[in-house]
Amino acid sequence: MLRSGRVPRLRAVRPLAPTLLLALAGACSRSPASSGPRPELLVQAAMSTRDALLALEAGYEREHGVELVFNFGASGDLAGQILVGAPADLFLSADEQELARVESAGLVLAGTRRALLSNQLVVIEPAAGPSLFTAPFEPEQLADPRLRLLSLGDPASVPAGRYARAWLETRGLWSRLSTHLLPAVDARAAVAAVASGGAEAGIVYRTDAALSGRVRIVHAVPLAEGPRIVYPLAVLAGRPEEPAARAFAEFLASPAAGAAFEVRGFLLLPE
Repeated sequence: MLRSGRVPRLRAVRPLAPTLLLALAGACSRSPASSGPRPELLVQAAMSTRDALLALEAGYEREHGVELVFNFGASGDLAGQILVGAPADLFLSADEQELARVESAGLVLAGTRRALLSNQLVVIEPAAGPSLFTAPFEPEQLADPRLRLLSLGDPASVPAGRYARAWLETRGLWSRLSTHLLPAVDARAAVAAVASGGAEAGIVYRTDAALSGRVRIVHAVPLAEGPRIVYPLAVLAGRPEEPAARAFAEFLASPAAGAAFEVRGFLLLPE
């Protein structure tokens, strides 16, 4: 503190060395609250939820002081990874069958499983060029000889493909079309196959079709006619960040997160 009545003498300040400047800048950027490592939450999630979850990522990390690490893929593949020991704090599956596999192995934290989202199947074709289909659309048109390949997720591991198969079976078309299928590794890959012209048509989620400007929807399967699509969520057991994982699961079921899913075409399921 300056003494009254005395004028301080100014001294020339010697520039700080660049290495010292960098050290000081790093020290100033670290607040006590962020001095330690932030807890990591490892989230295994269906590929079709990718855009919605990434849109929520930065805001949630900032407000809750956690690091979200996502692994997106086909739900069957993700369930298989969890069953052989892949670390995960939460699992958001695109169908109940895959989460049931994980739960049967005793890997789901009791009381945390919930049905979170739904979706809708659509028939798509490449946006460029004339359509193979005529209005009004009838599922029988999928058996048109001009339609050489029909793209959908591999029913063995991709819920979107499993749902598509269920719908085709109810229409009596599965056995007729099964030799013309182009199975994809996940829901997004099924859309890409149609967008690139690798298949004349596909059966995919509405949410994934909406993301591509290179495909057009020719038919939306009525919800009452198609299989019931459920995306269940659960916290996994035996993980060190259980409270943070529970908190993130609650957030994903909140209206704030629900808005991010709805704007991308998902349907919210009631508790």
